Amino acid sequence: MKLKIPVSVYFIVYFCLLMLLYHFKIKDYFYWRYIEELQEAKFEFSTVRFFIAMILFFLNLNFLLRIKKTKLAYLVLTLFFILLTIPSLIAFTSGTIYPTKILVYHQGLFFGIYLFSKVKINFDGIPKINKYQSLYLLLTITAIGIIPYLIVYGPYINLKNLVLLDVYKTRSAMSGLSNPYFGYTYSLFTKIVIPLIIVFALELRKIIWVITGVVFLMLFYLFGAHKTVYMGLIIVLIFYRFNFSQSVKYLTKYSSIAIIACIVLALFNYDYPWILSFRRVHFIPTLLDICYIDFFTDKPIYWSESILNRFIEYPYEIRSTHLIGETYFNRSDVSANNGLVSEGFMNLGSCGVIINCFLIATYFMILNNLKISAKYFGLFFLVIFSFISSSVFTVFLTHGALALLLVSMFLLNNKE
Repeated sequence: MKLKIPVSVYFIVYFCLLMLLYHFKIKDYFYWRYIEELQEAKFEFSTVRFFIAMILFFLNLNFLLRIKKTKLAYLVLTLFFILLTIPSLIAFTSGTIYPTKILVYHQGLFFGIYLFSKVKINFDGIPKINKYQSLYLLLTITAIGIIPYLIVYGPYINLKNLVLLDVYKTRSAMSGLSNPYFGYTYSLFTKIVIPLIIVFALELRKIIWVITGVVFLMLFYLFGAHKTVYMGLIIVLIFYRFNFSQSVKYLTKYSSIAIIACIVLALFNYDYPWILSFRRVHFIPTLLDICYIDFFTDKPIYWSESILNRFIEYPYEIRSTHLIGETYFNRSDVSANNGLVSEGFMNLGSCGVIINCFLIATYFMILNNLKISAKYFGLFFLVIFSFISSSVFTVFLTHGALALLLVSMFLLNNKE
């Protein structure tokens, strides 16, 4: 008989393994040492905080598993739980160097998304474009939209980038060629429009359009050599195969296996896997939360780095991401991206965090009320990942969150 392991066990194993990796390796990384020197404190292990974190973990898990496994909210909250809530709980065990209010912010986000997922709204009155119409509409948009890219970037295309050679050389050559059109549309094409072309074509068994979509995506990759374009396609195709429940199970299962592999390799002094994966994805945001909240306490910038800069003067000479890099890591060239908690605090303190949490919870509440098939979740994964590491308004305007909402309403809503 095949042993069926409850998904709760996978979450518990994942939490414990990530806790072990953090205290065994990650908190000793030199970035954490920089913060220790500036804060005059240590990333230690607090027994009291550990028990508080354990209680909150099981409380969070209990609420998460109450959500219907067939709802989009189940997988959305799972990703926020894995990528933000759990790392925050683990970082909290480091002692007072991790402020309690950061943990409170992350708990507020978790429960905000959970409570808003219970809100019911009927969107059946919204018209839907069928898959054939959607496919040809997206193909037409891409065929026209790619023309400016070909004109500007075409002469600088380097086919070696396809095998990840000369990537940074290409980025350097093309960095000065950008304009507002490219800035606002690149993520739309690479994270939403072209992946949808490929998924719709697969559903409709139109192999020629699958190939066309892949060619479009490769071209956009060559317009700047951004490796996330490759990763985005892989993620979309992986989630295409599974329902929401299967996705959660496999996500926690194979993430746990990856952590075990990182720990084993670390025992043999091979650290690159955990440095490039769990350190960067899970714990750099928690470290940057400390930096942003320390720096911007009692001196918010009121969204003066956003489109509101016409009305509110930005008080610093360099962008906040470089400002934090220079102040806390001695490198002004480090782009210390802020996520939805640190970005909210930077702009309006705790009220800014509440505003961001409300926007995120409302956004996914609307999506949860649409009848969206699990096969499209890869698209939402990319947006969630963007929310974690970028300004909320930037994600809405240039990383495709607003466009994905409209696409979900008119193209992906499987109403009767």
